[in-house]
Amino acid sequence: MSNAVFSESWFRIANTRVSLLSSARVNEHVFRGKTWYVVQDTYSHRFFRITPQAWRFISALNPQRTVEEVWRDFIERHPEDAPGQDEIVRVLSQLHMSNLLYTADAPDTVSVYNRSKLQRQRELRGKLMSFLYVRVYLWNPDRWLDRILPLIRMMTSPLAGALWLAMVLAGASTAVGHWDALFDKTQGLFSVSNLPWLFLSLTAMKLLHETAHAFVCKRYGGQVHAFGIMFLILTPLPYVDMSSTWAFKNRFHRALVGAAGMMCELFVAALATIVWAKTSPGLVNSLAFNLMVVGSVSALAFNGNPLMRFDAYYILADLVDIPNLYQKAQQQWLYFGDRYVLGTREAESPATDRREWWWFTAYGLLAFLYRIPVAFGIVLVVLDQWFAVGLVMGAITLTTMFVMPFKKLVAHLRSPRVQRNRQRAVTTVALILATVIGVGQFVPFPYSIRASGILQASQSTIIHPVGEGALVKTYARNGDMVKRGSILAVLANPDLDYEIELVRQQQREVDMQTRQSVFRLPADIAPLEQRRAALERQMRELDKLRAQLVIRAPHDGEWVAPGLEERDGAWIPRGQSLGEVVKGDRFRFVAVVPQEQADELFRHRFDGAQLRLNGQADVGVPVSRLTLIPFQRERLTSSALGIMGGGEIAVRPTDQSGQAAAESFYELHAAVGADSPAGLYPLHGLSGVLRIPLPSEPLFWQARTAACSS
Repeated sequence: MSNAVFSESWFRIANTRVSLLSSARVNEHVFRGKTWYVVQDTYSHRFFRITPQAWRFISALNPQRTVEEVWRDFIERHPEDAPGQDEIVRVLSQLHMSNLLYTADAPDTVSVYNRSKLQRQRELRGKLMSFLYVRVYLWNPDRWLDRILPLIRMMTSPLAGALWLAMVLAGASTAVGHWDALFDKTQGLFSVSNLPWLFLSLTAMKLLHETAHAFVCKRYGGQVHAFGIMFLILTPLPYVDMSSTWAFKNRFHRALVGAAGMMCELFVAALATIVWAKTSPGLVNSLAFNLMVVGSVSALAFNGNPLMRFDAYYILADLVDIPNLYQKAQQQWLYFGDRYVLGTREAESPATDRREWWWFTAYGLLAFLYRIPVAFGIVLVVLDQWFAVGLVMGAITLTTMFVMPFKKLVAHLRSPRVQRNRQRAVTTVALILATVIGVGQFVPFPYSIRASGILQASQSTIIHPVGEGALVKTYARNGDMVKRGSILAVLANPDLDYEIELVRQQQREVDMQTRQSVFRLPADIAPLEQRRAALERQMRELDKLRAQLVIRAPHDGEWVAPGLEERDGAWIPRGQSLGEVVKGDRFRFVAVVPQEQADELFRHRFDGAQLRLNGQADVGVPVSRLTLIPFQRERLTSSALGIMGGGEIAVRPTDQSGQAAAESFYELHAAVGADSPAGLYPLHGLSGVLRIPLPSEPLFWQARTAACSS
């Protein structure tokens, strides 16, 4: 007889008269060579997996006999296969809570109402605890999918698969061939000007992703009864309900439904890569680039990661034939804690064989180690963008990951299951808590400060034309090395040329009048000479202005002016930047330090700092002569450090330059050595992060300091 024979909760159901509702649909499935029965609620579209023994018992239930009578009769007829009381209680409870049981002993409407009310309360609590992951139902697309079934079959045919493979290979080849240009383009991915296109691409890609799921699900006979909007961290994204895939007997069909979204994203990303490589800068090029990035990153980094409960997780669970892998893996580690830490000998592993034991153990450990940094990383990102929302999200994360498990642990310690070993269990938990608190409060751990900043050359000059004019010729290309006094570009101003010609004509007129006055009116010679002198002064000023339209290099260095050649004939206003002359033999890094972190730097000596530049983060750059400027600043060295330029520093939304910081800060200057490490290519204007080690501090102190800094 499977499981424990007796159950403490048996008395609650022994005298009830129940049967399975006629609306329930039962399918026989084979998981890893074992037969299971999947019960489907055709109204709520939920699925439950039960053992053959439990199904034979449930199928024998009828309103004329009590559960106790059916069970005893089952034991007499099938003594070896009769399910235990624990299994019966658990299965009937699940069916009861899902409104799949007909009860003859009480009005069915009352029980259904009570269960529905309880279910709504649970759903409301779930939404409150996950308010950043809310789903809103919009539409039932099942009939529409039935109407376009011929199109779906064509798009999921072997020929379509061959076309998908060819497109993905072509897109990957194109990306490799344009890798340098692709890398440069990604530097401005999160700039303010690109965010609308990024959001539009993300929404379009997710709509195609969910549509692909629905198409393949319908292709293999499934039903799609829900389409809606999911607010993921306040970002609206589409979703579809594919729970009907549970009824698929072929596990590869279930896996293909899970993979359909990623395959669609990779196809669109590959097509967008080819369009991006073949088009010049513009709207089409920008949209193609964003679709390419969103499709590839989403498909490979998120949906393609089986440690997150996205598509790859369900594909893995289907391929290894272990439903509910994540939940079973959690139960496995709870079993380890209960059995070997708390000493509960009666604890049972959810694994039914050695293979499942290894899968549950390995997956549970890897998923936990991955989940912790991802969860807190998301909280930190939200804190940076929406501080109030981030605080609420952080509180919910701490509650779900620590407070609620601790409450369950306390309830478990009070339960009858640990009655025999309660003293050991309580003592062990107390020792573990004391150890964690002691380590966090008293044991020092390495501590450092991260300061974002910008790399500056030892000598650099931004070229601003003194006068305005049209760009008529460029003499130096972006990246050329120039000498002091070399001509970089020439502007032309027709108004200035007209004014010069006008003054020249006036000079000729005065000269003619002067020659005539020598013979006719000698008294007029003096005023005419004064007029002539004034015109000469005016001409010198105009010539000076025209000379300033010839842009020259103020010193030796590299001419940095990306895109200037494409502006041939464009009007350049006075004061607009044309480019920069950079003498890049030596560099310094200018970092932004908030006031709270500056206090730490003022109180301690800081040596051994290391710089990592964006795009070259794999190479650590040693720095020297760190100098904290003891004056508060209001404006950033570069707009690239501010949020509007893709940086981390909050800026004032009213400032168009993006350099006015929202809060005052201090500057930290660090000299970068002349000899760059192998593999590093320092460029003026590159952003990066300076890590400054400080004396070790306990973890609780570090957490308190980080909270105050936020």
